[in-house]
Amino acid sequence: MSLINGILLMEVNNELIETRHPRKSKGVKIEKEAYTAVANFILRQIKDGDDVTLGTLIALAEKMLSMYADVPWLVYHVKLDLEARGFIRLIPSRVQRNTFVLRLTAVGNRHKGQPFSFFQ
Repeated sequence: MSLINGILLMEVNNELIETRHPRKSKGVKIEKEAYTAVANFILRQIKDGDDVTLGTLIALAEKMLSMYADVPWLVYHVKLDLEARGFIRLIPSRVQRNTFVLRLTAVGNRHKGQPFSFFQ
């Protein structure tokens, strides 16, 4: 597994997908298997009504997804893609000032608990 020019590669023959960005700028290319694993992880961790910050999500992912290289980078870019696709959104925290939390949208709630597979 290596990071070359913003592309996370695990094996030469694995399929890559290009992510989206919420601000309509160009995304990055990530191996499909890694993307699916991280997207499923993110959607499982964000429960309706619970406050989950990006920092908390990355800390959990580093423990649970240690088989992938550069887990924080993966989580960040998959999170951006899920935002761009309308599955999650950032909102200001009700509890902590200057902090944003991740929440599922209506689209995300429909997919909660199901394997993430719109690339298959």
